[in-house]
Amino acid sequence: MKLWNRAAVALKDGPSLIAADDILTAAVVKATSHDELSIDTESAQFIYRHVLSSPSSLKHLVSLISSRVKRTRSWAVALKGLMLMHGFFLCKTTVAESIGRLPFDLSGFREGSSRIMSKSGGFNLFVRAYFAFLDRRSILFHDGNRHRYNEESSVLIRLVIIRKMQIIVDSLIRIKPIGENMNIPLINEAMENVISEIMEIYGWICRRIAEVLPNVHSKIGKTEADLALKIVSKSTKQGGELKKYFEFCKDLGVSNAQEIPNFVRIPEADVIHLDELVRTSEIDSCEEGVERTEIVEEDEEEEEEIETKPELVSDLITLDHDEEAPASPPKVVVVDIPDLISF
Repeated sequence: MKLWNRAAVALKDGPSLIAADDILTAAVVKATSHDELSIDTESAQFIYRHVLSSPSSLKHLVSLISSRVKRTRSWAVALKGLMLMHGFFLCKTTVAESIGRLPFDLSGFREGSSRIMSKSGGFNLFVRAYFAFLDRRSILFHDGNRHRYNEESSVLIRLVIIRKMQIIVDSLIRIKPIGENMNIPLINEAMENVISEIMEIYGWICRRIAEVLPNVHSKIGKTEADLALKIVSKSTKQGGELKKYFEFCKDLGVSNAQEIPNFVRIPEADVIHLDELVRTSEIDSCEEGVERTEIVEEDEEEEEEIETKPELVSDLITLDHDEEAPASPPKVVVVDIPDLISF
């Protein structure tokens, strides 16, 4: 079986290897081969070392990967292309932030004919989910060049970036192999990448929540308080979802998910405090509106001098089209709050 697989891979990838006019092109072909059982780690590592030593080569490499992925109908080639692109972020090369939206679209990927679809349906969904995550991540980190999270950023910008990172985590836990036929080394290696990314991003989220919450006080606006409450509520829910995801990956045999991280609680006092801030802001806004109306009625000549506080406009406020519409602040109930991951 292995011999037949090697022969089939050589037949499919041979023409591309022959046509390769440089060592980088050949490395990309090998790293994104049609082999469904494994990945050429040596070729992938060669590519990453080359980018780290020569960052300017990334643009050419992204073009090579994109060209390879765009014309494939093989889930293995598509997934390896995504994993190779993801590796640019995982190996911590800052030039990866210049990629932005991925130069190919795998949102509707499917392999071959309807006959093959019955066997590869799970792989197709896996590729689509991996693409959705990576495209969103690449866009966010590219946008981050304009809106970086630092101590000089406003509370609102910091909160919005945290919320966007929570959405990235949501897209990560949608990446799941479905079906016994997907329990193969290539899928497991992709899942290791997913777990590594979750650990990195969710750890960042936890640290930033701890930093920014003390800055959410009565003097900030309702927008900030409302968003902070939404972030805390999402964190409690997401912590439980991640625990289940880690347990799923552990049962699957993913190597870096064998130890489920410890969890810590969000203090109930913080949730209550944020809820009170949101409610207080709503009351103050109503009272302010009534007071301004009375002033206008008393002296219409001063009407032009009364200005409404402008809304803070930022392209970061649009969080995600898939996100549900914001709900009104929930009543504070003393409950057993789900855990957050600790790093």
